[in-house]
Amino acid sequence: MKMAVLAGALALCFLGCNGSLEAQTEWKQLSGAWNISGSQVNPVAGKDGVFTLLHTGSAKEMAWESLSVDFRFEDRSVKGALGIMLNIEAPDDYQLLRIAPDTTRCVLQLLHRKYGYFRMWQEAVLHEKLTKDQVYSVSIVKAPAVDLEDWRPWKIIIREKKTGKILLKQGVSNDMPAFGVGQVGLYAATPAIVFSNFQFVLQNPEQKGRGLVVPSLFSDGMVLQHSRVNLVWGKAASQSEVELHIAGKRLKTRSDKEGKWEIRIPALPVTDSLDMEIRSKKDRIRIRNIAVGEVWMASGQSNMEMRTWQSDVSKTITAENKDVKLRVFKQPQWPSGDPVFSSGGEWIPADSASVMGWSAVVSSFGINLRKTLRVPVGIICAYWGGTAVESWFPRETLAKDPVTAPILKRYNASLLRLEKGLPVETRFPWSWDVAGQSHTPGNLYNGMIAPLVPYSIKGVLWYQGESNTQKARQYEHLFPMLIDTWRKKWNNPALYFFYVQLAGYDGKQSGSEIESAWPQLRDIQRRVLDKKKHTGMAVAFHLGDSLDIHPYRKNEIGLRLANLALHDAYGFTKIVSRGPLPEQALFKNGSAAIRFRETAAGLTTGDGKPLTGFAIAGEDQVFYPAVAIISGDGKMVTVSSDKVPDPVAVRYGWVNYSSDANLVNSAGLPASPFRTDNWKLLTDDTL
Repeated sequence: MKMAVLAGALALCFLGCNGSLEAQTEWKQLSGAWNISGSQVNPVAGKDGVFTLLHTGSAKEMAWESLSVDFRFEDRSVKGALGIMLNIEAPDDYQLLRIAPDTTRCVLQLLHRKYGYFRMWQEAVLHEKLTKDQVYSVSIVKAPAVDLEDWRPWKIIIREKKTGKILLKQGVSNDMPAFGVGQVGLYAATPAIVFSNFQFVLQNPEQKGRGLVVPSLFSDGMVLQHSRVNLVWGKAASQSEVELHIAGKRLKTRSDKEGKWEIRIPALPVTDSLDMEIRSKKDRIRIRNIAVGEVWMASGQSNMEMRTWQSDVSKTITAENKDVKLRVFKQPQWPSGDPVFSSGGEWIPADSASVMGWSAVVSSFGINLRKTLRVPVGIICAYWGGTAVESWFPRETLAKDPVTAPILKRYNASLLRLEKGLPVETRFPWSWDVAGQSHTPGNLYNGMIAPLVPYSIKGVLWYQGESNTQKARQYEHLFPMLIDTWRKKWNNPALYFFYVQLAGYDGKQSGSEIESAWPQLRDIQRRVLDKKKHTGMAVAFHLGDSLDIHPYRKNEIGLRLANLALHDAYGFTKIVSRGPLPEQALFKNGSAAIRFRETAAGLTTGDGKPLTGFAIAGEDQVFYPAVAIISGDGKMVTVSSDKVPDPVAVRYGWVNYSSDANLVNSAGLPASPFRTDNWKLLTDDTL
């Protein structure tokens, strides 16, 4: 049984691996005195009127699915805050879902208690009064995989217990973080509160209370990389023997003084029906339905996160391609100040109803990879909308590099101010470097990538950059640095890294209001191809939407990433996997000749019209629309303008969004936007 309810009776019970019921102590008082009677608890005294209670059925590194509790006021005035403590690190370090009623309304707040004070990170208002003796329930639940109401991964629901009337239903993200992992408890700022029927659902209750644990990545339905050594790791009692059984192999190791251990599984052939058992002392973990095939990791921001049902990929999902051999691991969104062992997650097959809630790009990539390879495919998904690339680095890497050291300097300065209770910098873009946010530099690496390293993967899919356009020049250093850093963490200098060039967008926000910011970042992405081996770029310029930063067309992007993988990683060399890329520029006799590579059978236009999208400039650095003609051999474009007698620079597709840039190769793959000059741009100084 994968999930079980840990309910609020005086004795907490759960179903263990052996099927027996094991009684556990349920509550531990952190501050103030509490009365515990059956399924009911209420505060009776407390220092400064603050009462906190730890639920001992929770643990710092155990993932949970939902929790709820009923409450009622015993005082006519209905005053005094109450709430649920979340991710309790220490008695004075926790997140708090606080419900604070007054005479006219009720406010729900999400707060972080640290350094001796509360810091609010989200607020919502109930427009109905809470009344004495009425029983209410507050629940925190995972949102459905396909949620048409809200894109956020969690929901907070407050309702009247008797009538079921919903007073508040609020989608929330894990910005601080609070939901899904860690110890939980109850909070009250008045003794006139009675809590009852506390319910808590663990993701893997069978692991509760055991000395032997593994990250959630190692769970039912997992996919291992075939023909490669796979590392399994976890924790056990200090210096205890750990034994792993898989595919007839018996492998042993011993945990170190801190209880950490790892076991290397020799290369396995492709299959889809293995089980694994891990043992240490009296503990054992069984992992079922393991496939061995191809494993990729997908990361980035909102265009990678955008769901299948929100895109054209939804039209490709049929009964025929709902596929048990295509699986994703959904890494929960979990920022952290320090690297974590596990932040939850589960493997989900494409034959489930939740496939429409997958990343659209991931769905398309996986379907197309499966179609050709005919082996199990697993894709580990770790992405978060609205995040900058520096969030995905280990902090120690940022600190050592002279270009990124100022980022850490700003972070450390903000941390010092937070510790003193002082305000911090809020001006964009420097506010990105402030501590205590989901996108704080290093936070997403710590919470979402560190738990995955060094799980054996074939390569990385990356779709990110929108949040770095206002500091586009800095991305020229950061993006290649990210590739190197992840390759080093995975101990694989040849790890494939395929990414999406930014799509067309001109919504006058997210940097598109700055002249050349988006084109500059696209050109930086293009030039990474020449700096880093085993990389590939899917051009998405013409798949964008001028007013929507999240364009609908994701199916073609997934297909292009799949073709890059098939061509480079799997040897399908007849697949045309790349669009035209400029290779050489020659300026002579009043024109420019641009030679391209990746032309397939020759250059052409995607719409059958004359070639457009080129601009040309002289030494005055003023660009004019140019006449562009494809050469007879289909590998060169000649560019000229009557207004530029002595050209020295050419740009192609150098706008935020354009329907005019129409250069493609014979396979219909579009040319990347580019520039031949290195003239200063507005974002060059925003380092």
